[in-house]
Order: sequence, then C-alpha cells, then structure tokens
Amino acid sequence: MGSNRRYPREPPPDSRRRHCWVLATAHERGPWPGLILEWRRNNSDDWMARVVYVPNPKEAKSVEAWFAAGLLRPIEPPRTPVKVPPGVDFR
Repeated sequence: MGSNRRYPREPPPDSRRRHCWVLATAHERGPWPGLILEWRRNNSDDWMARVVYVPNPKEAKSVEAWFAAGLLRPIEPPRTPVKVPPGVDFR
C-alpha cells in the first residue's frame, strides 16, 4: 500500500482486533464469527477486509471472502479476566 506524506491514510477500522462478527453476505444475514486476515482499500478508497468465517457451525466448512468494513463488527473481549489454571503456559 502506498503512502502520501501530505495526506496520510488513516489506519483501517480497529486494525488491532482480528476477531469479528460478519453481519451479512450478499445473500444471507448473519452474524457469523470471523477472523480478519488482512485489510485493503478498494477503488473508492473505502476499507475492505479479507475474512474467514464459519457460516454454519454444524458443518466443518469455512468461507473466505472480502467484506466492506461496515459489514463487520469487532467481537468484544470478556469483561472479566480469564483465569488460567496453574501450570498452563501460553507462551
């Protein structure tokens, strides 16, 4: 992605969060849990995200597609800290 010193591009919406809800596709309404793989600008200079999501949790199938930023919402982290059992190391 290029940059412009005079008019720098703002970062994609909530670029640090990767887990999201896909609110709708061209044919169906969600929400479905998804994972943002990358962001890019389209020809209209709007943000798009490449997302992998699971449209039906009863099937072992995932879908990868590009979505406008307005069709995605971040998944909020839990309000209470998650307790890790003793002896478990996630490093």
